[in-house]
Amino acid sequence: MAPTREQLAEDTISYLPPRPTFERVERDDLVYVAGLRAATVHRVRAHDLEASLAWTRAESRTRGHRELEWWIGESAIPADTADRLLALGLVPDEVPVLTGMTCTTEPPRVPGIDVRRVGTLEDYAAALEIDWEVWQISEELREERRRLEVDRWAEMSASGVVHHYAAFLDGRRVGFARGVDMEHGVALFGGAVLPEARGNGVYRALVRARWDHAVARGTPLLVVQAGDMSTPVLEGLGFERHSQILLFVDRL
Repeated sequence: MAPTREQLAEDTISYLPPRPTFERVERDDLVYVAGLRAATVHRVRAHDLEASLAWTRAESRTRGHRELEWWIGESAIPADTADRLLALGLVPDEVPVLTGMTCTTEPPRVPGIDVRRVGTLEDYAAALEIDWEVWQISEELREERRRLEVDRWAEMSASGVVHHYAAFLDGRRVGFARGVDMEHGVALFGGAVLPEARGNGVYRALVRARWDHAVARGTPLLVVQAGDMSTPVLEGLGFERHSQILLFVDRL
């Protein structure tokens, strides 16, 4: 049975296809997704939460991770999972709440913004610098990420499911976004716009580009777990709110 839009919005990462550098472990009590530096936990159905927590910690330490994130949706079991995680030593993430949203209607076009699919490593590296500048990533961490991204670029390109976009205003690169193909739609990740370029529709143009991609592949559905800044903009583009997701960090 295909997941509902509500399910896709609440547990987006659980429904993503296999991607380079990510490994998904599906258990009865949760879905564990391990990346290169950290792991996340989704779709929690833990009747013994302490045992589930112990498993995720052991698994993450085996992988050499220092940090683990729990993404708790409104359908999590037990119903007081968030409170119990706090009592067990976890803390709210820097971005503590996301809103699960979907869109099935065509967002408006944005004139004057040129959005291009990123097709080379050089363009990808330049687009990433936009993302890192917006999120104020330190130069030390950027250097580490540059090495990792170079290594994974060929895999991502070959996978055919991860797509990157760069936005240009007056010929200057000012925005970056990522989309990941799902069986029933396209998941939006990121949407960084340089501060001096905001207010010109760059973010909206990046959303529209990924909608066009979703339509072209025959899955006219966008799914996103949005932060506070993005949520009202996305609502204005026709996105529907479904649920809130609470984020907690387990520092190992």
